[in-house]
Amino acid sequence: MERLSIICNHFEENDSLESNEVAATSTTNTSTNTTTNNSGLATLNQHSLNNLIQINSKINLDSSKIEKITKILFDHPDKEWVAERNRLIEVLKDPIFENKPYASFHEQRELAQKRLVHLASIPGGPILKVGEIVSNYKKFSMFQSTLVYCDMSMAVKSSVHWGLFGASVCCLGSEKHEKYYTDIDNCKMSGCFALTELGHGSNVKGVETIAEYDNKTQEFVVHTPSDTAQKIWIGNAATYGCFATVFANLISNGENYGLHPFLVQIRDTSTLKPMPGITTADNGPKIGLNGVDNGRLWFNKVRIPRENLLNKFGDIDASGVYTTPIKNPSVRFNSMLESLIGGRITVANMANSAAKMGLYIALHYAFSRRQFGPSNGKEVLLIDYITHQRRLFPQLAEVYINQVGINYVINKFQNRTEKDARDVFLLACGFKAATTWNRSKTLQLCRECCGGQGMAASNKIGILRADTDVDLTYEGDNTVLMQAVAKALLQEFKSYFTGTKRITGMLSYTYSKGHIGIFLRNKNFFTKRLHTESHLLDPDVLLDAFIYREFKLLRNLIKVLRAKVKNEKMTGLQAWNSSLDLVLQLANAYIERVSIEKFLEEVQKSPEDIKPILTSLCILYELTKIENDLGWFLSNKYFAPVKGQAIGNTINKVCGALKDHAIPLVKAFDIPSQFLTAPIIGDWVSHYSNPNNC
Repeated sequence: MERLSIICNHFEENDSLESNEVAATSTTNTSTNTTTNNSGLATLNQHSLNNLIQINSKINLDSSKIEKITKILFDHPDKEWVAERNRLIEVLKDPIFENKPYASFHEQRELAQKRLVHLASIPGGPILKVGEIVSNYKKFSMFQSTLVYCDMSMAVKSSVHWGLFGASVCCLGSEKHEKYYTDIDNCKMSGCFALTELGHGSNVKGVETIAEYDNKTQEFVVHTPSDTAQKIWIGNAATYGCFATVFANLISNGENYGLHPFLVQIRDTSTLKPMPGITTADNGPKIGLNGVDNGRLWFNKVRIPRENLLNKFGDIDASGVYTTPIKNPSVRFNSMLESLIGGRITVANMANSAAKMGLYIALHYAFSRRQFGPSNGKEVLLIDYITHQRRLFPQLAEVYINQVGINYVINKFQNRTEKDARDVFLLACGFKAATTWNRSKTLQLCRECCGGQGMAASNKIGILRADTDVDLTYEGDNTVLMQAVAKALLQEFKSYFTGTKRITGMLSYTYSKGHIGIFLRNKNFFTKRLHTESHLLDPDVLLDAFIYREFKLLRNLIKVLRAKVKNEKMTGLQAWNSSLDLVLQLANAYIERVSIEKFLEEVQKSPEDIKPILTSLCILYELTKIENDLGWFLSNKYFAPVKGQAIGNTINKVCGALKDHAIPLVKAFDIPSQFLTAPIIGDWVSHYSNPNNC
């Protein structure tokens, strides 16, 4: 509480954070000359940049070290997890999974469905089972992220069928719905998830579809009341989906109890013809992901049994009396969505797999393709250009940092309790947004770094970029998700000073780390201008900058919102909407800070022989993020201009130190070899010497 009192004093009406210069100098000298306990990186913190380069140059990332790094990326898997992944990789060697980059629109649709069914009908039973989505979520996320390397359309169809449709039956239903598990697992109940409507996407509370209970027949009557209520962009709904979890407003005895999930059969399983009262339509060709049959659905007074209500959070008895364990409608609906948050975490993991594939291809090409150079000598390798390193190496570092962060959220979800369910929900929102945004940037840069070869379908990057673009908006629009993160931070901060019940623990571990010295150091002349190599290579010192930025942004947002409401007489909604730029900055700062903290915790536990490489990746991530937001740090006087200039030079040198380790670092992704078919990974000269190849 003493730390909180200090912070509270800083967050008064005064616009600048107060600091004690003597204490700040003392704190700074201690920080820069002694070992921190948080990261266990004493050796590296006490070496100059040149020594770090020398350390890296002496490290040979042989197969044993690569294996150690892989285990970190896979979150130290047990034997069962490894065996299941190896089993999946063997299954994916079947000829049906061979790369078909030139398949037509209809061929892509048919192929993705056949691949999905094949996964569900392998000897020994399906690798993925609905009942394990909750009990063994880590396995489910591995399954989906591995499928990305093979076929993004198949991966998304699988995620829709098992991760959304199957999970909704499992997580939103009750024991009486367990009878469907086997048919879902073997794809006899091919399913989809019908939430989004033409008129309402992110604002799901505005969904119009109704399900009115008929006491006489003990049935629900599902109906589409308007054109804007049609279900749209529903994966698996255009052609192959025979069942759907349909979200509709439950009405009984004239009262609307809000959105609830209902199991509705939409097609005959033998003929694939729509059931009576069901109208379907195809969303048609898309810019990517054409193996997924996205479609539209209308319901014309479709009757379903009372038992088809997935009734974990609300139920109706025979006479139409409604009961629920959660009386507050908003809390009840949020609880429904939080039960399915595993899908959002999986999207993040899948996006990171796509980024890994792009980096594997682009970096291998960069180490073999030459361009320009002395007239009397060999041309220079692409990777030897600092511009090339600057484009690819920070993305490589971010993929590593994101993976550790995703692993953290996966474990939180796997072992969640009622107490931390909201934390998991918000972390999933933030990491989904951050990881998919980075995936988009990474694949674009990889495409550019491969020049014209990046446009070739056979080289995968362009197709993967198009197929994954949807992850920026499905499972939640990123901008909307980040608003949820920022709102929770505001509520959490308020709870510390009002004594109200906290809904999350999003700030608690930062407060507990003793980082209040950051606030005291921010005006220290020495610290702001210090740009020695040891200072800029201390990951904990750099982490201080991220913590400072996060809390300064939080404080500023509170002040801005208060001023808009109090002085400009805005409503709360108006004040929020006019401050969304600050809202997104805060949410992004929070996720970046958490990502660094979790990666440093992993580095601390890592073997000594790979610790310098992992530390370099973390430093590169931190310095690059600071450089990207340097205007903020300079305008808020956290850094002096001289320090800002030194950061750019340091990034260049860290990139140089990582160059010889880039190929081993992407090999540590352990992408199954049968999917590394891009010609530019290997002997592309021989490949393109054959006129029949493309």
